[in-house]
Amino acid sequence: MAINYITVDRNRQQGGELLSVIENLRYYQDKLRQEKEKMENMTDGVTYTAIETQYGIATGKGDEVYNLVTGATAELAADTNLTQLLDWLVPVV
Repeated sequence: MAINYITVDRNRQQGGELLSVIENLRYYQDKLRQEKEKMENMTDGVTYTAIETQYGIATGKGDEVYNLVTGATAELAADTNLTQLLDWLVPVV
């Protein structure tokens, strides 16, 4: 198996900026997944009223928002380039 670990020097301006972007990507990908999980607990797959109420979404649009969040979460998780970027690039310790 190949070694894919790539270190980036946070002390270099561009290195620090790149690592900051990667950290934010990880953070927001996780936050989106968490929101999806919350939404999953607010619907039975038929009724989306709780999602509409809790998120302030117009009546009748809860299923669309739920499907967008679910789809985006799945797309991000399946994107090989994004996954490799997040997994391979790490700060110099």
